[in-house]
Amino acid sequence: MNDDFHSISDKITSTSTNQSRISYRKELVWITFGVIIILIIVSITILLPFIMIKNKNTSQITTITTTITTTTATATATTTEELSFTSMSNNNYLKWKLDFSIVAGGNGYGSNLNQASLTRGIYIDDDNQTIYITQYNSDRIVGWKFGEKSGEVVAGGNKQGKKLNQLNNPSDVTVDKKNNLLIICDQGNERVVQWSRQKQIDPKIIIDDIKCNGVTIDNDGNIYVSEGKKHSVKRLKPGETKVTTVAGENGCGYNTNQLNNPAYIFVDEQYSIYVSDHEYGRVTKWIKNAKEGIIVAKEQIPEDSHSPMFYPCGMAVDHFGNVYVSDSHHRRIVRWSKGSTECYIVMNGGNSEHPPVLFNTPEAISLDGEGNLYIADSQDNQILKFDVDVN
Repeated sequence: MNDDFHSISDKITSTSTNQSRISYRKELVWITFGVIIILIIVSITILLPFIMIKNKNTSQITTITTTITTTTATATATTTEELSFTSMSNNNYLKWKLDFSIVAGGNGYGSNLNQASLTRGIYIDDDNQTIYITQYNSDRIVGWKFGEKSGEVVAGGNKQGKKLNQLNNPSDVTVDKKNNLLIICDQGNERVVQWSRQKQIDPKIIIDDIKCNGVTIDNDGNIYVSEGKKHSVKRLKPGETKVTTVAGENGCGYNTNQLNNPAYIFVDEQYSIYVSDHEYGRVTKWIKNAKEGIIVAKEQIPEDSHSPMFYPCGMAVDHFGNVYVSDSHHRRIVRWSKGSTECYIVMNGGNSEHPPVLFNTPEAISLDGEGNLYIADSQDNQILKFDVDVN
C-alpha cells in the first residue's frame, strides 16, 4: 500500500516538475521575443534619422546634377552660337564635301557679267548674300548675288584709267560693313580706294602711292594692306590718313622679320596678321605689335635649288587657327595646323586619270560664316563652292 502511495506521489511530483519546465520555457520564449522587439524598435529609432538624411542628400545630389547638366547644355548652346561654323565639326579643323557647285562664272573667258575671268580676289558677304569679285582684266568689281546667273558692276567698269570713277587692274576687295563701303586695292593705279555700296558716286582715295596686293579689315574698322614695293603690311585706322607698318619693311629676304611681295592677308580676332608671302612660298603670322613673324606654312625648297616647291596664293584661316592655302602650282588646297611640320592635302584638283576633277588653277579662296569654302579657279573662269561636311 505504501509502495503504491509513493508511486502516485512520485508521478504527481514528476508532472508538477514538467509543467514548471514548460511554463519556464514559455516565459523564456516571450522574454526573448520581447527583447527582439525592443531591439528592433531601438534600431529603427536610431537609424531612421540617418536614413532620412541620406535620402535628403541623395535628393540634393540629384538636383545638383540636374542643374549642372542644364547649365552645361545652356553653355554648349551659347558656345555653338558664338563659334558659328567652328563647332560644326568634331575635329579641330574643317573638311568639305567634294560635290561642289558653281556660284559665279562658268561661262568661259570674257568680260560679260555672267563671266568671272581672271578673278584675283573675292569677298563673301553673308549678310547681303553676295560674292564680291575683283576682275583684274575688266577693271571692275562685280557683286554676284547667291543663286543668280550673272552679277552687276558695283565699282569701276568705266574703262581702265586713273580717274576716281575708274580702276586699273584691281587685285583685292573687302567690305567695311559699318560704313557700307567697298575697300579696293586699285593695284594698277597704286592706291587703295573706297566706294559706297549704295550708289557708285563719290569714290575716294584713302591710301595713295602704294603698290597694293591684298586688303582686309578687322572688327574695329582698321584696314590692312599688303604691298610689294617695301614688302610690308600697312594699317590705316578709322579717321586717320597716315598708315603704320605692322609687318615687314625690313628689306626683301628669308628672315622672319622680312617679307617678299606679300599677297593675301588675314587678321584674326586677336589682331594677329597672317601674310601669304608668295615669292618665298610661305605664310607667316605676325602677333599684334610683334617685330617679326612666325612661319606657320613653311616653304619647301630643294637642296639644289632656291625655287620653292610650294607656291601659296589664296589663303583663309578658320577659328581653330588652321591655315588653308591654295597651292596653284600643284593644283591643290592644303592645310597647315598649329605646330605641324608639313602640310596636309585637303583636296587635289584632279584630272581624267585621277578623278574627281574639281579645279585647275585655284587662286583666291575664302570661307563664309558657315565654313563653306569658295575657290576662284582662274583657268576655268569660275568660282566654286564646297559645302562644309558636318559629319
